[in-house]
Amino acid sequence: MKAKEEITETSKAPTANRRHAKLSIVFGVTIAAAVLVVAGMLLYQKVFYGNRWYKNTFINGVDVSGQTLEESKKNLIQAHNNYALTINARENGSLTIAGNDINYQFGISSAFDELFQAQHERFQLFSSRNDNTIDYDVSYDEEELSELIQRAELITGSTDYPIIKPRNAMVSFSEEKQQYLCLNEVRGNTINFHPFLSAIEDTLKKAETLIDITDEEKYPDIYKAPKLTSDNEELQTMLNLSNNAALRYITWSMGEGVTEQITPTEISQWITYKNGKIVYDNEAVADWIEAFCLKYKTVGKTRTIKSHNGKKVKIYGGDYGWQLDYEKTLTQAKKALKKDIDMKLTEAYINEPTAKNQKALTQKRKVIYANTAFKMDYENFTNDWDEKNYIEISIKDQKVYVFRKGKVVFKCRCITGRPEEDRRTPTGAFFIKEHREEYTLTGADYSTPVKNWVRITWTGTGFHPATWQPWSSWTKDMYKTRGSHGCINLSVPDAEKIYKLTKYREAVFIY
Repeated sequence: MKAKEEITETSKAPTANRRHAKLSIVFGVTIAAAVLVVAGMLLYQKVFYGNRWYKNTFINGVDVSGQTLEESKKNLIQAHNNYALTINARENGSLTIAGNDINYQFGISSAFDELFQAQHERFQLFSSRNDNTIDYDVSYDEEELSELIQRAELITGSTDYPIIKPRNAMVSFSEEKQQYLCLNEVRGNTINFHPFLSAIEDTLKKAETLIDITDEEKYPDIYKAPKLTSDNEELQTMLNLSNNAALRYITWSMGEGVTEQITPTEISQWITYKNGKIVYDNEAVADWIEAFCLKYKTVGKTRTIKSHNGKKVKIYGGDYGWQLDYEKTLTQAKKALKKDIDMKLTEAYINEPTAKNQKALTQKRKVIYANTAFKMDYENFTNDWDEKNYIEISIKDQKVYVFRKGKVVFKCRCITGRPEEDRRTPTGAFFIKEHREEYTLTGADYSTPVKNWVRITWTGTGFHPATWQPWSSWTKDMYKTRGSHGCINLSVPDAEKIYKLTKYREAVFIY
């Protein structure tokens, strides 16, 4: 058995050797064939392309493949007899410069021959595209070219092609969306003349027929560019801080369902971003608060009353009426404007400006009045007094009338201030400010204690008895000579009656 196995192995050896020999022959033949192919290609290239441009050869974008040097020169010269350069610009703008317009002359430079020679110093086995760029021997009227470009629509603009200046990206408040937005930059189509001219001149030298100046990678300086783009980090900071400052509502409930409110629209007009911070226009804030206060101010307004004789009388001035406390209201507003608000609440409102998210940004403030009146009529603000219960003082008649439930329930004589500087009784709508059983009247040259004092003005005008007046011989003209220093002089019993009848903050009309 062992001898048989040895014989078997020995018989296999010649078969393997024959297989290896065959593979060696095949490989050798393949190599030889490849060498022949390459040699053939080199020979073909040497014979056919010996005086021709290689396949897929482009010069300044012009295909000269397979052309002899002279053929390519001749073809190029013929092709440029009617040379024109087309310029594609932004906003679908274009400009065509005809060679005749600038006396364009085309010629072949030595660089053309040098390129041909350099190409034939190497072999080209494969047909990949071979792009080459050279300057031709060209000439043109440079002054005419410059003037032509300066007159061009791309530079001057027209009705059909307006020139748009570049604009920086910016943060701006949108009243529609009630928030600040980052507006993208506007690239515009304003051309920098000298880079534009330089690009055209380079193209003319290469005798290329098309230039696309919208290619920003190739021509980065031709168009004037905005200095600030929307990806600027400072703009994002400005956007966030501005929204956080402006997106808040400050409200005052005026009653009867009437609400006054500072909204993001107003706030956006009062704030600016500077050096990483929000700066407030305090004067503008004060102006808004002043207008708010004046809207509800009825002090000093003209009112019409029904007098004791049924006639209508206009009352001007005085201190009766509604009046917001300006200083305190301004302080409220400033504190609310600068109150820290969680940025998450701001972002929630930006993403979903719902009533719920707005409520989270709302600050309610209590109305603070410096002066109040009997009622507030939102259709007629001056209709703020009790038309059934008030006091009328007629300087002409020197009489006081007390109205209750629309009727005169008491009237009496009086002596008002002497009609001269610093002594006349003020006219207008006032209100009862205090009652004192005892009070001392003081002036530059007097100090007189009285009883049943009823104050009408803060400057010292009021009802009080005047025992020094000759009431038994009273006339309605007596005030002209024996008038007070502005107070309403009454007899003792009348002063007591007025003291009991009048009420705190009741309207007093003097005319």
